[in-house]
Amino acid sequence: MNIRQIHPEDCKAIIEAASDWWGRPYSSDMFSKWYIEHFQDTCLLAEEDGKIIGFVMGFLSQSKPNEAYIRIVMVAPSRRGKGVGQALYKEFFKRVGAAGRSIVRCVTAPANKNSIEFHTRMGFIVEPQEQELDGVPVCLDYDGRGGNRVLFKKGIVSSTYEGSL
Repeated sequence: MNIRQIHPEDCKAIIEAASDWWGRPYSSDMFSKWYIEHFQDTCLLAEEDGKIIGFVMGFLSQSKPNEAYIRIVMVAPSRRGKGVGQALYKEFFKRVGAAGRSIVRCVTAPANKNSIEFHTRMGFIVEPQEQELDGVPVCLDYDGRGGNRVLFKKGIVSSTYEGSL
């Protein structure tokens, strides 16, 4: 497995992979060239034999100078549970730690129990909320469009990274 930065020319292949993995067309502004141009250092792609097997897209917070945010992570269904997501997250942690960030945040849907378990195994804590659904703290209307989310937070240690940031 090779992990590298995502480049703008990867957009089409990422959209195709995401749509294939979801079983329906998947679109997001994050998959656009402008997003990758502006957040390229924290957008990572996992490949094997020239094929995309996973990716993570995140950014360094402009408002909270000690934080980074993981916006989306996807792993090919055939590769889930085989360390791809873990490898992507570890590389993301290295890069944002080298940029002086000590906190990483991310969210998932309350119904996505596999994601909740994955993040907990990766050392994230579920942030307390006023509401709970099925025993899980949930931020209601997280996105302003009615979407409820489980909020995660992880402390990381700054490290030396050999790449560019």
